Amino acid sequence: MPPGGKSKKKQLNELLIPREIERKFIVAERPAILDSNPEVETVEIRQGYISVSKDDNVVRVREEAGSEGVRYTLAVKGPGDKDREETEGEISKALFESLWATTKGRHVNKTRYKIPREGAEIDFDIYKDDLEGLMTAEVEFDSLEEADEFFVPEWFSLEVTADQAYKNVNLAIHGLPKEATGGAIVPEDEPGIPRYNLEKGITLIIRSIEFYLNTRDTVIVAVAGGSASGKTSAVSQAIKQHFGIDSVMLSLDDYYKGKRFMSGRVAKGDNLNWDQPEAVDMALARLHLSRLKTGAAVNKPVYSMKSGEREGYEPFEPQKVVIVEGLFALNDEIKSEADVKVFVDIGTHGRILRRLLRDVERTGQRPVDILNRFASNVEPMHEKHVVSTRNNADFIINNEYGAEVEAERSGLHEVQLKFRSTLDPELLRHLGAERLGTVYQVDHYYNPKDRNLIETGEILRIREESGHRILTYKGSKIDSRVHERPKFEFEIDEETEQKFLGIYGRETKTIEKVRALYQLDGVVLSLDQVGKRDGRELVNLGSFVEIRSTGGKHNSDHLNTVLDRLQLELEKGTKESYFEM
Repeated sequence: MPPGGKSKKKQLNELLIPREIERKFIVAERPAILDSNPEVETVEIRQGYISVSKDDNVVRVREEAGSEGVRYTLAVKGPGDKDREETEGEISKALFESLWATTKGRHVNKTRYKIPREGAEIDFDIYKDDLEGLMTAEVEFDSLEEADEFFVPEWFSLEVTADQAYKNVNLAIHGLPKEATGGAIVPEDEPGIPRYNLEKGITLIIRSIEFYLNTRDTVIVAVAGGSASGKTSAVSQAIKQHFGIDSVMLSLDDYYKGKRFMSGRVAKGDNLNWDQPEAVDMALARLHLSRLKTGAAVNKPVYSMKSGEREGYEPFEPQKVVIVEGLFALNDEIKSEADVKVFVDIGTHGRILRRLLRDVERTGQRPVDILNRFASNVEPMHEKHVVSTRNNADFIINNEYGAEVEAERSGLHEVQLKFRSTLDPELLRHLGAERLGTVYQVDHYYNPKDRNLIETGEILRIREESGHRILTYKGSKIDSRVHERPKFEFEIDEETEQKFLGIYGRETKTIEKVRALYQLDGVVLSLDQVGKRDGRELVNLGSFVEIRSTGGKHNSDHLNTVLDRLQLELEKGTKESYFEM
């Protein structure tokens, strides 16, 4: 074969095997040429995908309805971007309908405008249904030389020929790419990975799994994400619920190496903790996933969270869908074993709150200990070992903390009302109110780097009072005649405070107040002198009476009774917190 030339066999193959040479572009606006050129032909297209192989060979059926009637085709496309093999032929309507039934959930519907142009026809597509808003232009050529020399019209925008996300088969399976959805902003280190909300993401993940089940007996689904992201409770369980007895879950937690291993490594001077992938037997996990893909059973380790050790093994039978979930389910060492790869994303603020609400209830740990461990180990290891695996995902699911719902897990409600007024201490004594004392409080309010608490209606503060530091979280307000919202709080030490500040940064506002505290009929009354810190200056906000209780409707009603005794009118109260003033 001459240098730089082609073999006779390859030349012959290129002559005999039909090829598709095509470039594809995003179009931002409907082009004026559609209205000005009477030769533009309109065709309604619906196409579905029967199968896609591991080497990216695709089988597609298509219906084209145009001015000359309806045409049905079956096409087989090979791998590639600009240049790939393609074999297409017409089929009957009956065969089309039979094959179409096998493409459920893998459809593309679009209106195609065939625009004649000297040297090449432009196929301008306006997508429909789940892909609404996407417009593209495709141009086919007779040779790569023609493709390279094509003069791009000014109404074309970004070229996406080599972008896998814009291949029609991937649009059918995964939906709109993130840059076409107008959705959340995704960092540049996630090139081409679509990002969805929870509901939409679950739908598309299930569709993708069903697609792979056409060609495989067992599909491995890897679900990764940070601690308390919802990878187990929200995503994995939803997949399991959909596929039922045809699915099974495998937790990477069972592959922890155990306390003895960890102690041995630490004794050798290794700075190892439980939130590093080295604490997990990745080699065994990869071996087991490899066997499960072939339909073989494995002896899975059984790990005890109580003892911190592996306590034996148990048989694990694969089903059609094997869902492997864990912090490191998309780790480089095992990612290649997964067919569908999912990363569940949530901001730091949400993971902290979910972890606090979950672990206090589940393990009985002190909140301060949970926060300490999160700040010392969980968050640094998340940034180092978990976030990077997001780039290995096929789907990124936003499962952000929902304050209006999730804060209710705190189990405690704050019920209060403020009045821009004061009360005569003599009146309080006459009513039998008990004087509790006077305190000076400094409240520092914080906002996480990844979330605007003013928009979500949450409050996060550290209160300094009599040498103590109290961390308080308040969820979104509940629709009520008084100021009512879920809350929880706990004391922290100076070390924990510094770790907290390392995550949340500088305070957004400081409120100082002197409070004279009373108790009347089980309700706490506070006569407040309030100021807002503005640099070195303390701006006076005025005098207030705050009346507060805890609980739900019963205590809210009781609050109204106390207001009557104090001769305060509910309608004249304010539901604003001092932070909001």
